[in-house]
Amino acid sequence: MGVFFRGLCFALCLSGIGHANAQPATTGGLRIIVGYPPGGGTDTVTRHIAAGLADVLGYAVVVENRPGASGLIGGEAVSRAAPDGRTLMTMESAFTVNPSLRKTWTLDPTRDFTQVSLMGTAPLILVVHPAIPAKTLAELLAYAKANPGKLTYGTAGTGNMTHLSPELMKFKAGGLDIVHVPYKGSGPAVTDLLGGRISLMFTGISAVQGHVNEGKLRAIAITGTSRSLVLPQVPTLAEAGLPVPELDLGTWWGLVAPPNMPRDLVMQLNLAIRKVTENPAVREKLASVNIRAVSNTPEEFTKLVRDEVVTYTALVKRGNITVGE
Repeated sequence: MGVFFRGLCFALCLSGIGHANAQPATTGGLRIIVGYPPGGGTDTVTRHIAAGLADVLGYAVVVENRPGASGLIGGEAVSRAAPDGRTLMTMESAFTVNPSLRKTWTLDPTRDFTQVSLMGTAPLILVVHPAIPAKTLAELLAYAKANPGKLTYGTAGTGNMTHLSPELMKFKAGGLDIVHVPYKGSGPAVTDLLGGRISLMFTGISAVQGHVNEGKLRAIAITGTSRSLVLPQVPTLAEAGLPVPELDLGTWWGLVAPPNMPRDLVMQLNLAIRKVTENPAVREKLASVNIRAVSNTPEEFTKLVRDEVVTYTALVKRGNITVGE
């Protein structure tokens, strides 16, 4: 009876989204697990959204970092949690890559979770060292074709979007020979790019915006369907002549719940996320770190996850990409 009563109270509280007198479902409120350390993109998005959710729901929303195993530790905890809407997780785009990339990965991003809504997206920007004789994407691709194996691209590590984005570009351009140089994070890769030790890289705009403005790096194109507000002179990949629909979202983050969560709770949380992502204050805070606040339906989010699993499974197999775990 006690468990039923608490669950009923929580559902009633959620159904009153937007009402000032909404009460916490439990003394612990709602928690969102982040499978990565504090300070990164996933943590940043989650904390801004969590603050907005607390305002909408009327009770505490706590962010809990459980880093380890590329998000697997946090993911497994959520996949085993009760589907009562009180334990959620921020899923990010790497979750659609890891099933085919990592031998020790145990989670299915659709079977083991209930998709609620996207929360944010961020484009990646393609930058080159000024010594590379290319000012446009067409010139860069032509140079790479004429000089197989001469260009190198740096990444924040094997298997993340800074790695898969150039691999998709190489494939869409007909199969280019550009050598991968993995780093432990974007910072060291950007340092070596500035020093001319690597030729190019895809990375977050914030990591290179200042260097682009100072002329230390040359921006070639960005992922996504629209230009960046902070670097509006940089075309999208499609505008530059190489459409890559798989990169229309760039990096994304979404809210998921344990599997088999009741539909009414999913939709109540979806409504809350939509209210948060439409809040001008939240949008402005995320825009300040080059992240766009977005939401979608649970069905749209589920389809996105399934489609990306198919895309990246094929890409990992085609490129023989491994991470040794």
